[in-house]
Amino acid sequence: MRFGGIVISWLVAAVVGYACASAASTFITLNQLASLGAEVSLSTRLSSTWADILGLTSYLMVIAIGFLAAFYIASLVKAFIPVLAPIAYPIAGAGAIMTALELMKWQFDIYPIAGAQDPIGYWMQIAAGAIGGLVFELLRPKTA
Repeated sequence: MRFGGIVISWLVAAVVGYACASAASTFITLNQLASLGAEVSLSTRLSSTWADILGLTSYLMVIAIGFLAAFYIASLVKAFIPVLAPIAYPIAGAGAIMTALELMKWQFDIYPIAGAQDPIGYWMQIAAGAIGGLVFELLRPKTA
């Protein structure tokens, strides 16, 4: 039962982190268009955000795999350094997104996530990873 709870917590954390990252990317991209003089209505913002959440599923896979590795490492670190236990998973989630973005930048010489090309957008992606890590911390089964 504990393993199943961990798997479900990981999946929910990955989906929440992905949804936040995708929405942040859309927000930054549309704000850049608006700064160029384009009219971006609320309905366009909402429909674009929803379309990106449904359409960037390869980024969901990157986040899920990154969280898998990062959360495992965080579980080991917090076992040896208990003072880090409350923040281990949010830091791991942030680190997973940062690592993924930097690996993509190294591979493609650009951040393929449009919103991450802006410095604020880059940090919003990392914050989305921290939110995913916090979700995992809150949902995961706790040992007695």
